[in-house]
Amino acid sequence: MKQHRRERVITVIEQLSDGQFHSGETIGELLGVSRTAVSQYIQDVQKLGIDVFRVTGKGYRLQSPLQLIDLSRILSDSADTSYAADSIDVERVVGSTNDVIKQRMQHHALPNGYTVFAEAQTEGRGRRGKRWISPFGANLYMSIYWRLDQGMSAAMGLSLALGTAVAQVLSDFGVPNVELKWPNDLLVDGKKISGILVELEGQALGVAHAIIGIGVNLTMPSQLQQEIDQPWTDISHYLGTHFSRNQLAAMLLTKCRECLAEYELTGLTNFIARWQQFDRLQGQPVRIIMGNREIDGIAAGIDDTGAILVTRNGTTERYHAGEVSLRHGT
Repeated sequence: MKQHRRERVITVIEQLSDGQFHSGETIGELLGVSRTAVSQYIQDVQKLGIDVFRVTGKGYRLQSPLQLIDLSRILSDSADTSYAADSIDVERVVGSTNDVIKQRMQHHALPNGYTVFAEAQTEGRGRRGKRWISPFGANLYMSIYWRLDQGMSAAMGLSLALGTAVAQVLSDFGVPNVELKWPNDLLVDGKKISGILVELEGQALGVAHAIIGIGVNLTMPSQLQQEIDQPWTDISHYLGTHFSRNQLAAMLLTKCRECLAEYELTGLTNFIARWQQFDRLQGQPVRIIMGNREIDGIAAGIDDTGAILVTRNGTTERYHAGEVSLRHGT
């Protein structure tokens, strides 16, 4: 979608975000287009995963109001007042928030903790390149930049530390039974509610740069539910729809930045006990898959490098996320 058209689509979404009816004539005047052309922009809105319906004589409205991400609200809701507004960016539609940070790294020296939020991602992705469904205004999509002065080796275990931070935020927000599934999935009642993707830039022996993408399911539109290829859930299933996206965004921002600062000083050591509080696999049978080889054992937590510990035949073995796939059960 060309930039000018995308800007008009965003204008339509912002106009409809209050959940009230808006006539085609009013929207057309706002955009400077005919009423016939308005329907084409409505189709573009729907392609972003937003449910719009039309009633003759009343106009267009959303199925429910949208809480748009608001930088001023995030700053006011944040527990840390030291954040500079220019270290947080709010975008409407992006390919992916991780890619936005990568692009900006090419032109600017970004401060540690620089964060991008987006209302929608057209090319959102998870671990191993899986697609991350990212409809407009429905969930949370954010990426955080962090410089690793000790190189890429300092990133071992980083996603696990951040997992404990996100799990604690969701629990504090009121979501029940939050669990962590090694290496970077957050579950509730065995269903995925959030994921973390850490991507690295730089040299193996020099300074490295971590780009940390975090997605949290808040209110997944019903028309997109069949596109998700694994068991999933969202916050609205447990809390209804009367919660603040901006408050949750502020909580995640604060906790994740605190986590990264602590991780920089101590590595994963201080986070192991926190991981154990949420560990879904502890004491459970698991299957480690390495190419054509499969190994069955009992999960026994993690070590200070982020490896999963698996007990079998009376011994404990270690496996790292980049080397294996894991399944719960055998």
